[in-house]
Amino acid sequence: MSKNKQPSVSAVSGGQELSNVEKEKKPKIHNNLVKEYLRKPEIFADFVNGVSEGKLNITTEMLSSVDTTLVVSDLSMEDGVKTIITKELFRDVAKKVTEDDGSKYQISIEDQSTYDENMGLRVLLYDSLSLSSLKHSEFIPNVTIVCNWDKKAYKNPIDISELYKAPYPEFIKAHMIKLVHLVFDVINYIHNKDKYVFKSELETVFTFISCALNDMGMDEIEAAFPGIKDKELSKEAFMIVNLYIGLDINYNNLDKEGNNMVSIYKEAINRAAAKAAEEARVIALAEGRSEGISEGRSEGSIDKTYQLALSLSKLYNRSFESMLDDFNATPEEREICMERYKKMIV
Repeated sequence: MSKNKQPSVSAVSGGQELSNVEKEKKPKIHNNLVKEYLRKPEIFADFVNGVSEGKLNITTEMLSSVDTTLVVSDLSMEDGVKTIITKELFRDVAKKVTEDDGSKYQISIEDQSTYDENMGLRVLLYDSLSLSSLKHSEFIPNVTIVCNWDKKAYKNPIDISELYKAPYPEFIKAHMIKLVHLVFDVINYIHNKDKYVFKSELETVFTFISCALNDMGMDEIEAAFPGIKDKELSKEAFMIVNLYIGLDINYNNLDKEGNNMVSIYKEAINRAAAKAAEEARVIALAEGRSEGISEGRSEGSIDKTYQLALSLSKLYNRSFESMLDDFNATPEEREICMERYKKMIV
């Protein structure tokens, strides 16, 4: 959402404000939501088909589960005693696909809430560990798709040979590991909607989040994509989108299906504005009554304008001065409010 239109981020997860969760835990909340969502067979199939630009036509019947646990073992020797240390790694999402002709392959999805320049190496490690646990007769191709939700886009596709920056002899270059992975940058989706065609609610999910990552406000989103106001989302999809929209709502009040983001957004903003206005009114009345004269009532009116402008500027992340413009404050009110505001921020 754009900086001059976005409400402050205080999303609610299961009735708990996300703003109360330490910032370093937000990616974990994001990853858990997204991984569970992408594991749904109908969503997984639509995502892969869309990212493949229509070159694949996977159905839910073609999918089967695979073990996403990867084991790393290390042998250490101390005082003649061998110790094997094992560590478990986990792919985010992976499913085996069996085509009608019997051919089999694996599609894996790595969810990236934040940009990681070593993503290609991580995927290489996962692939190597997967193969090392199988017999040669059990090998099937694996393609990994990196779903990147960060504002920084990857170079698509990711080729790990590009990590080698120094100049090398041609013989060395010819024998470097070349491993290419697909990447889907959510931020670029609204510029590539014709390229990536999704048939499920993923189209709406990626549209909202791509717009938010491009700093578009809700009015801009509606203007650019008029039909989006009629789109409905499942509860899981709504929760993922709201990590980027930032509505202060209780998820327990959402339906399992059929949640309209635009209407819920407007209702939440109206509630927040009404709450801020009421709080400002109470403060203004209290100060006005304390004077008990017309001058006091006048000051109370100015204080109401000040408090309302201050509250809504924080809510919408807009400048205090621009909010005074919205309220059509008189020159006298503007001068008094601005002097008071400047004293507050010093």
